[in-house]
Amino acid sequence: MVNSSKTPTGKTSKGKVSIYVEKSRIKARLPRQYFGGEQPRLALGMESNEANMARAQRLAERMTLDLQDGCFDETLAKYGIIADLKLKSGAAIADSQLPPKPELSLMEVWEMYCDYRKHDLKESTFENVFMGCYVNFIKSAIKGTKSEDAIKIRNWLIENRSLINVKKLIGHLSKAYQMAMRQKMINYNPYEKLDDEITVKGAKGKKQNEVETETDDDVLDQTKAYSWTEVEKILCYIRDNPQVNHWYSFTKFKFFTGCRTGEAIAFMWCDVLWNKQQVLLRRTYDNQTKRFYPTKTTKGDQDLIRIFPMPKDGELWNLLKSIPQGEPNEIVFKSKRGNIILDNVFCRAWKGSERNKNKGIITELIKQGDLNKYLSPYNTRHTFITHQIFDLGRDEKIVSAWCGHGELVSQKHYQDIADRATQINPELPANQQALQQSEIDSLKEQLHKQQELINKLLQNKE
Repeated sequence: MVNSSKTPTGKTSKGKVSIYVEKSRIKARLPRQYFGGEQPRLALGMESNEANMARAQRLAERMTLDLQDGCFDETLAKYGIIADLKLKSGAAIADSQLPPKPELSLMEVWEMYCDYRKHDLKESTFENVFMGCYVNFIKSAIKGTKSEDAIKIRNWLIENRSLINVKKLIGHLSKAYQMAMRQKMINYNPYEKLDDEITVKGAKGKKQNEVETETDDDVLDQTKAYSWTEVEKILCYIRDNPQVNHWYSFTKFKFFTGCRTGEAIAFMWCDVLWNKQQVLLRRTYDNQTKRFYPTKTTKGDQDLIRIFPMPKDGELWNLLKSIPQGEPNEIVFKSKRGNIILDNVFCRAWKGSERNKNKGIITELIKQGDLNKYLSPYNTRHTFITHQIFDLGRDEKIVSAWCGHGELVSQKHYQDIADRATQINPELPANQQALQQSEIDSLKEQLHKQQELINKLLQNKE
């Protein structure tokens, strides 16, 4: 009965499906003529017993008829048989009718996308953001939801991570799946437009007194900056507290220049121009790759050296004078042990860590009632910018030249503004400085007239 589809010689009749047993499982052998000379074999999902053998025989006969009629896929679907078969043209079903290939996992799609983006991203961005932050987000979401469902992943991230990063990640995931679709590796994009409804107002799950930011998109938002009175409280607390006073110079430099944390870490003695009363901000340090990188314009297409004024005997001048000067290529600000500063260590000192029994500078000041909100270390930059513009009345273009933010840094007249910015004292109000400059100009004019009078008198004597 089992071999009824075979000829007396034991060979399968031409054009017919036969069945056989292998390791106690029933399988089907398909005719070569429908598959370009190859003879596929299918597992039928049945154990070898008398009832199943009879059922398998009937299935083989049905397969034979369906092959002849050109509707072979219907038999496979009906009996739940998964196969990726490509029939010979003219006797086959279309590729679009074949059962779908197994989908790639979320991490496989992401890794493929990262491999594609690797060469057009800064090394530090690739390592820290795409292979660091985003991978951590994805793995945490998969673990938290126990699934790879796009909606569940999205909602978990919104509930547990900062919205600004979640919105960016979902956008990248959509691009990743779109790329995989173009490569015909998957059938659809589950993340398409899932970032549209994410409004970046602050992450759910964060304390109400915490506002975090990692970009310069909102540098004029005063809610993301401390008042200058609060800055003085922060600096006094650090200076007077033996446990954290080694962070005083580093923190004050950040508040008084508006530089980024990586730029302060990378600041060297060769960047201090005492004779010109200026400091240069021209590199940053990345803790992940442990390398120095040049600072960039906002578009990232060229290196950018920012010149910051340091008036003699001013706050910044005296701050740097108070630090023992090292070799030109030696960093200015060091850790308590004299090593290069790690930004995550500074963050722990800033916010505190229960595991390390570290109270935290800002956390303690909030408890004492001197501050009413937590802002990340990055917001020292926001604080400097808003202080210069709103408190001291500084022209936004001048502040942009000092800080290297905004589209201004890549515009045609940036250099003219930057040159003018080096002549300004960042520690004085704009109107006061203008008044001083007016007085200086007036004195120069008086001296000029007196010199002309003296010259005239000398000529008359001759």
